[in-house]
Amino acid sequence: MEKFPFLSEVFDSINEGIYILNRQGDYIYCNSAFLKMVGATRDDALGLNAFRLVPEGQVSISVAVMAFEQKKKLSVINNVCTPKGYHYRQLATATPIFDSVGEIEYMLVEMVRLDLFKKRYQQAILDEDADCIEVPGLGEALADRPETFVAESQSMRALLDMAKQVAGVDSTILISGETGTGKEVLANFIHRHSHRADRPMVEINCAALPENLLEAELFGYEKGAFTGALNTGKPGMVEEANGGTLFLDEINSLPLALQGKLLRVLESHKSKRLGAVSEREIDFRLLAATNQDLKTCVEKGSFRADLYYRLNVIPLEIPPLRNRREDIIPLALFFLDHFCKKYGRTKVFTKGVFNQMMCYDWPGNVRELKNVVERLLITSSVGTMEIRQMPENLLGEGSVPPPPPEVYPADWESIYQYDPEDFSLKKYMNFCEKQVVAAALKRCGSSYKAAELLKTDQSTIIRKRQKYGIS
Repeated sequence: MEKFPFLSEVFDSINEGIYILNRQGDYIYCNSAFLKMVGATRDDALGLNAFRLVPEGQVSISVAVMAFEQKKKLSVINNVCTPKGYHYRQLATATPIFDSVGEIEYMLVEMVRLDLFKKRYQQAILDEDADCIEVPGLGEALADRPETFVAESQSMRALLDMAKQVAGVDSTILISGETGTGKEVLANFIHRHSHRADRPMVEINCAALPENLLEAELFGYEKGAFTGALNTGKPGMVEEANGGTLFLDEINSLPLALQGKLLRVLESHKSKRLGAVSEREIDFRLLAATNQDLKTCVEKGSFRADLYYRLNVIPLEIPPLRNRREDIIPLALFFLDHFCKKYGRTKVFTKGVFNQMMCYDWPGNVRELKNVVERLLITSSVGTMEIRQMPENLLGEGSVPPPPPEVYPADWESIYQYDPEDFSLKKYMNFCEKQVVAAALKRCGSSYKAAELLKTDQSTIIRKRQKYGIS
């Protein structure tokens, strides 16, 4: 910096935290945004060493250390806990700078607090002058993490916290949720956070195969067990999951005859192939998923009660996308970044597209959103995705807001119910406005849809909600 003093001024004008390490991992430079993020003075920061941060508990993962080890640019999302008591999640990107012989001489690290990042792009969406939104980097960082699960809503964060908590034990988990909510993704998330993560996770969809084939796939068979059987026999997925995790998707479709056999395997920890004489000892962790209420299936007689209670040790329910609208835009941006990389294109969303997405109920949930984003990217021929390019089902009657609620006082007496000395037209207009906004928010469930309903912009709804203290 001494050679180029203007660079310090440039770095200090950047909102993201930036610091530079030498080859020993010592902090040799940090900008003002970094100091503000960690709540430290420059002297304190320049006394840090990247290799000590994880052992001291200041960060959960050190992207700089990983980049030193792998000698390449990396991005991670980690948790930060500073000595001053600052707690937050951040996106950190480390870029190694090599010397003339190919050794790392410096490490440049950029940091973005995710809570502030979220506020910035949400504010950009609300800004009348912001026609397009493009967020590079977030998708790249998430895609680098095999346990990727985009979760900004409180309900999804609580679900992931619970999933992490139960991942470390071997109890059976029953994941429920509508089609397309991400049950398989959650199952993989749990497996990767378990002590069996280095062992295989074997997956099978119980609705994808007829009963005779499903039994052979699940439990395997011996040589000559049936016509067409392999001469070598074949281990079943239960055996292949030995030491790891077995994930049974759409377990509500498992035939009754196989339900009893699965229950016996779970109780005895032994499996018997078709045509075999003896049983094999097995050890696996079972994760099951259903898109139907298994308790209702039990009442209808299509699912065994004893198996249901054996599966329902730890129930996890993924809410539908329409009930966690805070996740729609982050998911859309994540998928956009993913498909831009896949197809080698550069695209952005218009504010109108975001509004349409927020007003749609997504009956196909996350899977439908992913498919829509891919379709938009492929079919869009211009630099922005304009609202006319949205699929018809998102623009049709299904997404048209209902008429505004009627909130009118019955008569003059109900208007003039206040202290006459304190009554005015302005106060009554505020009263009516508060009632209308509150009713719209209650009916729509989000400020996005309430704004559509009342034919105004979302920033107005947010201001009115804050003004009147509407919860």
